[in-house]
Amino acid sequence: MAESCPANKDTINSPVQSLLDQSENKQECTSPSPTETVCLDSLSIDPPNESVPGPSSIGQIQHECSENNLPNGNPGPSHSPTNLKSEPSQNTKNTFLGELGLGENDEYEEEAEKEETWEDCIEEQYNGESNDDLEVAVEATEGYSVDGVSESLEPNENLNSNQSKIISSEINWRKRKLDMQNGFPSKRLSRTTNKTVTTSATSLPTLQVMPRTSRYNVFGSGVPSNATSDLIKRAPIPSKDNPPPEMIDWLKQFQKWTNAERILAINELIARCEPTQVRHMMQVIEPQFQRDFISLLPRELALSVLSFLEPRDLLRAAQTCRSWRFLAEDNLLWKEKCKEAGIDIVQLRRSSPRSPSNQGSPWKAAFMRQHVIEMNWRKKPLRPPKMLKGHDDHVITCLQFCGNRIVSGSDDNTLKVWSATTGKCLRTLVGHTGGVWSSQMSGHIIISGSTDRTLKVWDVETGDCIHTLYGHTSTVRCMHLHENKVVSGSRDATLRVWNIHSGECLHVLVGHMAAVRCVQYDGKLVVSGAYDYMVKVWNPEREECLHTLQGHTNRVYSLQFDGVHVVSGSLDTSIRVWEVQTGACRHTLMGHQSLTSGMELKNNILVSGNADSTVKVWDIVTGQCLQTLSGMFKHQSAVTCLQFNNSFVITSSDDGTVKLWDVKTGEFIRNLVALDSGGSGGVVWRIRANDTKLVCAVGSRNGTEETKLLVLDFDIDSNSNAYTNAR
Repeated sequence: MAESCPANKDTINSPVQSLLDQSENKQECTSPSPTETVCLDSLSIDPPNESVPGPSSIGQIQHECSENNLPNGNPGPSHSPTNLKSEPSQNTKNTFLGELGLGENDEYEEEAEKEETWEDCIEEQYNGESNDDLEVAVEATEGYSVDGVSESLEPNENLNSNQSKIISSEINWRKRKLDMQNGFPSKRLSRTTNKTVTTSATSLPTLQVMPRTSRYNVFGSGVPSNATSDLIKRAPIPSKDNPPPEMIDWLKQFQKWTNAERILAINELIARCEPTQVRHMMQVIEPQFQRDFISLLPRELALSVLSFLEPRDLLRAAQTCRSWRFLAEDNLLWKEKCKEAGIDIVQLRRSSPRSPSNQGSPWKAAFMRQHVIEMNWRKKPLRPPKMLKGHDDHVITCLQFCGNRIVSGSDDNTLKVWSATTGKCLRTLVGHTGGVWSSQMSGHIIISGSTDRTLKVWDVETGDCIHTLYGHTSTVRCMHLHENKVVSGSRDATLRVWNIHSGECLHVLVGHMAAVRCVQYDGKLVVSGAYDYMVKVWNPEREECLHTLQGHTNRVYSLQFDGVHVVSGSLDTSIRVWEVQTGACRHTLMGHQSLTSGMELKNNILVSGNADSTVKVWDIVTGQCLQTLSGMFKHQSAVTCLQFNNSFVITSSDDGTVKLWDVKTGEFIRNLVALDSGGSGGVVWRIRANDTKLVCAVGSRNGTEETKLLVLDFDIDSNSNAYTNAR
């Protein structure tokens, strides 16, 4: 076929044009018999997955044309030899080439004319090569679109070297063309499966190429089909201003539905959405709920909402914006937080440094200061304690701590007044002729009881003895001060009420059968516990015993009284809770194994220390044990004294340690004091604490530890910015 119908190389302008010219030449050289008429509308080369074997004999051409393309065996109007020979119109070529992105187009016609064609490259590189090789290469690459450089021709052993070089040049040419046209819109033709044409010619090699789509009626009337027009006109991207008509109708119907119908429609719509569409819904919906409702509410309601926050969260909320900070600085709001935390702002003002004048809420400042101090107790490395020495090797029997003054009583017959700030001994109170075993302090007044059977009233500032109170016939073992009256209990089994200003004995309460070991006084009622196993409630004004609380089976060693409940601890290992008005026993708290040597009661929470080395936290309303302070860090000997507040429990022991516990969780926090002589005779006898300081009376009974007071300071360091930063 190549010899009888040579290709006109001079007219080759592009790969598509080359195939058009070859098709015309082949038809002119072929008999126009109806049985051999080629169905050019369905002409296609098999896709890559279907190989088309070429026939071996020359001149025999078998065309597979369906009856639909040639009804009744006669060619249609567009398939006549006359039409096959006719030159396709320029409009038809331009339309087809424009759809391929290879030909002339209105948008870049001038630029396309400047481009060198693939055939020009071939003529330069392969001038004089056989036209057969050129035709084979054209057919091998004809079905590839302009971005077909991403495709790859499968290697075929039937291609000769010239044909392979031409195909390689075709790929390079198309790469350059794609680079030049990357600024213009390019349409990619999709592959479609068409009917095959089996041709017997000059031993054409077997090729696997992409077919030309049959939707482009190239050799017909010269006008693209309707499908082609739909491809050329791309559908517009839907937008808010240009929605699909069906959507408008659906939205109108959606607005007519009830709330239940709308919810059902939304649920069904979500169920049919892809994950990317659901994420888009979230991105649209979430901002609708991100409203600053606090700033939009009236101030009273906003403060009510903020009052439910914990102080830590309230401080974080203050960092959100100015309006939130203004609300979070409200003084009444922080006053409630201080009350919840049990903070007394009056006490803090006395011990805290002056605050800046531009400070916002004084209650907030008090809370923040207390928070920093609490962190000092819990975590800050312990500062070296101050050591107050002065009682030689005697036992410190009683200890008081008020304001900036520490008063220690000893069996050396003296009391000493110390400065908690400097650690200096300010004065020594001398006058008793026996050991001092009990004391009370209020302001600048100190009352002491001794084995010499007297009480003395002292002025702390001057060290003078104001009054000596005579009346008891044995050791004054306990006392309790309330305002200007003090109640003393003695081993003579009596109690006496004294006026500390006049030194007069106001009342004598008689009724116990053994030594009075503990006493409590709230200004109205007196409660006493004695070695006769009894607890008595007295009306001191009438010198009348209102109730005798019986139940203990051994000596009563400790008492607590809050005006409603009486709590008594005994050597019988039990703790009993009594109702003061009726004298009824509400609860018997069992759990300790030995003598309850010390107790403290605040807000219906009782903390008890026992000689069994454990400490327990109780709810006296329900009678339940809330916490047991034990475990691997528990004391190794009897608990001698304890103090507690809303955050901590501080306990001392005969093992020479002072331990810090969390009152709410019962967890051990750390050791505050650990004597080197602990376990070999070193003892912590007494402890007293306020918010910022801890005073411990330590010593030994065998001379292994020197008697002294240790003062630990947990206050805010004046050289530190911790308080300022916390605010």
